[in-house]
Formats: sequence, structure tokens, C-alpha cells
Amino acid sequence: MSLTKRSSASRVDDVLAIASDVRRMRTAGGAVLFIPWARRDTKSVSPSAIAGLRDIALVESPEKSGTLKGVEASPDHIRAAMLAQQRILLVTDATQVAKPVTAERDKMKTAVLKKYFTPVADEQVRGRRVTVYQRLAAPH
Repeated sequence: MSLTKRSSASRVDDVLAIASDVRRMRTAGGAVLFIPWARRDTKSVSPSAIAGLRDIALVESPEKSGTLKGVEASPDHIRAAMLAQQRILLVTDATQVAKPVTAERDKMKTAVLKKYFTPVADEQVRGRRVTVYQRLAAPH
């Protein structure tokens, strides 16, 4: 019983499980977002998976801020950064374990993705999810 509880298969939230999907789905020079912001632990645990992606919501790195996940920008700054992108890779929780979004920054991220982007690729594994969003064409 003890060994079963400690196996990777028993984890509902496996931060390493999604790393290979992130590597496969990322675009060099592309943008990455995390919802909730705590999903930035993927970046901390698997920095090579996120390498080459710009964390467009982050204004101060964990090293500079003295925190585990860094400091995110204001919701308005995040919105502007998102609208400057054509593609965004989102790291979040899998549908079956995701909690409702409550932070204002995360609400802004979700609203902008819903209104201005469409999902073009999506993978879920062991409690994590990575989705690639493509910017919708502007109406004429």
C-alpha cells in the first residue's frame, strides 16, 4: 500500500508528466501562460521543456523576486501582452481536476483566450493539461 501511494501512477497532479507534451507542442520564440499561476511549477521543475518560450505574464523572475514562482504583471498588462501574440501555449490543470479560476489575472487570461483565440492542440496527462491557442482572424 505504501509503495502504491508513492508511485507516479498514483499522482493526480504530475508536474513532470506534461513536460514532453510541452516540448513537442512549443514553438521557438512563442509565448507561454500558466493558469493558475501556480502551474508555473512546470517551468521550475522542467525548465528545458519551457526553454525558448516567453512567459508573457511574468514581470519578475523567481530569482529576482525571492519567490518560488515569480511575480506576475497586472491583468491589463497581461491582456496587452496576450493580444500581441499569434500563438500561446497554456499550461494548466486537466479538466477533471481543475478548480474554478478565482484570481483576477487568471480570469483575464481565460477571458482573452476565449474571446480572441481558438485551441488548435490539446493534451492532458496525469492532472496536467497543455493547450496551444491560435489567434482568431480579426473581423473586417
